Amino acid sequence: MKKFTGFCFLWLMLSARALYAQSGGNNLQFDITDGYQRENFHWSIAGNSNGQNPNIFSELKWTKIGGQSLAASMQWNVYQKFSLYADYIRQFITSGTVNDSDYSTDNRSGNTYNETFDAGKGNTQGWALGAGYQLIKNGWLNIIPYAGYTNNRQSLYLYDSDNRFPGLNSSYQTKWKGAFIKAIASIKLIERLKFNADITYNQVSYNAQGNWNLITNFQHPVSYRHHANGYGLNMNVALVYTVSNHIGIQAGAGYLYWQTGNGTDELYLNSGEVDKTQMNGAFRNGFRMFGGLIISL
Repeated sequence: MKKFTGFCFLWLMLSARALYAQSGGNNLQFDITDGYQRENFHWSIAGNSNGQNPNIFSELKWTKIGGQSLAASMQWNVYQKFSLYADYIRQFITSGTVNDSDYSTDNRSGNTYNETFDAGKGNTQGWALGAGYQLIKNGWLNIIPYAGYTNNRQSLYLYDSDNRFPGLNSSYQTKWKGAFIKAIASIKLIERLKFNADITYNQVSYNAQGNWNLITNFQHPVSYRHHANGYGLNMNVALVYTVSNHIGIQAGAGYLYWQTGNGTDELYLNSGEVDKTQMNGAFRNGFRMFGGLIISL
């Protein structure tokens, strides 16, 4: 992990030097952080395509999936008040659990199956590219809105470290992708101390696939697929202490909330049949604590 972090830092610094040389001295800022992220995530399906019989037939809940979170972003003032934006974040999941429950009657009653498994591996990641225009820039306040495209993924697992279910290694892979709008603000508090904040709204399509590896009458490696539309909110705040004209030290926290509306669940059977039912939505929320550097050129 230390080698990976060092490689990322070196790559960002070399990229910054190259871009700075090409831009003829335009403003360029890198935001590099390391921290801890923890999320909860769940989805459910109904018994049929009308959302009935019962309204919640099967439900999966990943709880407290946490681990190290590395992130980097760039803002490049390419011409007058116009800027480009890019970011990347990756969480390495090392802890968490997942509960699998089935029901025979509406509103989570008539429980027919209830097991909790390990979920302490996998990752979440996301990237975004956009362009923006500087609305305000003076001695104490700076605000830039951006718009662009984002792609976020989760690679989640369901396994049993106690060997109650030998060979269990089921997986669920998600893609949340679409357009985003973002606002970044920086407020000068005192001479060397700033308060930074950003908020992002994402309008996305949701596609996921699962592999329930021990169920023999399901196809593998894709046992089922989910499709829906949704949105996501990301918010971050940080205090930044300016060490020099080019280096700042920061510490902060962030929150995320993503969800979809109703969608479709397609189950692929070994017989070749495809069973379709209603997916009742996917829901994701979590927080992140971080520290790092802001490098300005």
